[in-house]
Amino acid sequence: MSCGSPDAPDGARPGGRLSIVVDPGRCVGCVSCCRACPTGAIRVRDGLAVADRELCIDCGECIRWCRRGAVRAATATPADLRRFRYTVAIPSLTLYSQFGRDAEPGHVLHALRSVGFDEVHDLSAMCDMHASATDAYLTECQGPWPKISVTCPAVIHLILLRYPDMIDNLLPIEPARELAAKLVRRRIVAERGLAPGDVGVFFVTPCAAILHSIHHPVGLGASYFDGAFSIAELYGPLLKALKAREPAEPFPPISRRGLLWAAAGGEIAGLRDVNTITVGGVHDLLRVFDHIEDGKLQAIDFIEAYACPDGCVSGPLTVEGRYAARRTVQHLASRQGLPGGEGSVVFEEKVRALLRERFFDVEKHLEARSLRPLGSDLREAVARRREVERLLARLPGKDCAACGAPGCAAHAEDVVRGKADLEDCVFLRIESLTRAAAAGRDGR
Repeated sequence: MSCGSPDAPDGARPGGRLSIVVDPGRCVGCVSCCRACPTGAIRVRDGLAVADRELCIDCGECIRWCRRGAVRAATATPADLRRFRYTVAIPSLTLYSQFGRDAEPGHVLHALRSVGFDEVHDLSAMCDMHASATDAYLTECQGPWPKISVTCPAVIHLILLRYPDMIDNLLPIEPARELAAKLVRRRIVAERGLAPGDVGVFFVTPCAAILHSIHHPVGLGASYFDGAFSIAELYGPLLKALKAREPAEPFPPISRRGLLWAAAGGEIAGLRDVNTITVGGVHDLLRVFDHIEDGKLQAIDFIEAYACPDGCVSGPLTVEGRYAARRTVQHLASRQGLPGGEGSVVFEEKVRALLRERFFDVEKHLEARSLRPLGSDLREAVARRREVERLLARLPGKDCAACGAPGCAAHAEDVVRGKADLEDCVFLRIESLTRAAAAGRDGR
């Protein structure tokens, strides 16, 4: 679990740093994040939001809905950069959408380098290559269908948590960002004679889910990144650098097909001759995944899936509004690519060579996330489930979250687990106080 106060035992996944933290000085226990969480991971206890490490998928909805800025991503710091002899930034393609139409991707890359990195690397060509590798895989794959994109880590965790039978539907190709970091680290070590540990590779992220995937990777023994900075925290320094920019050496061509990955629909735009759909937003994902679990949508080859409604341009760690950002991506993409080409800067021969090396393959098979049972054995679990149902019958069914749980069913389970009192429900408390007042009047 990755959301909670720094001191809360349920506020961190074991074995790593937090991805999302709550500032106890800002949190007022308003339950907005609790109601917004799509997996019911967040509780408000003693006036502070905390989350269950087993249920959190790091989608960042708590960050998006917190109006007091109490929920934030635990990103890297300048001190993290000083740990390395040579530092590299690989920005999310979403970064290009944050500064309007006049800021070309090359301008943004130069600005990023000027704020403290030794080198920056554009991700669009790798996204283009990833699309070609996906095409090749889908051509040879025998199912199960549909295959599901692995670009969004929150989607992966949602499947591992709630749809374990669909694990084999996930595309068995590493995310483009990790592949880019792998190549960059390999190149710098070879060119500069540095040890791999001397090179720090950092992502500039639009969301907390990618941050968490770096510290707790799925399908990888270890991430090829050393940390991440959010787009929001770098926005000010980058904007200042862009305004003061001077002519500089040009960057390699930006892939138009790759650049489109910044917004929903961009990933499938680079695929050929496949039946695809794009789904954005966790609640829509749940509906679509329910259909897949029921055996539907098998005529679809590939689903581009995002926890955020418009893809990465609507990530909770961005600055620009998602509609304006999406339009900027489209405008910038129309000006990219090779003259006379289709917007791709990738040679298929190189992709085929990397496929033969199994460069794109995931390193480890994905496994379902196990949930804590209600009891230590089947008998106790059944008895406790019956108790949950009995308590649920006493609750009003309003799912108001005033008790600090996202709904009545979650509150009943918390009571059975010993983490809450039944009369934390304000309606039961009012009912109890009304009975006590009536008994007092009758006893006069």
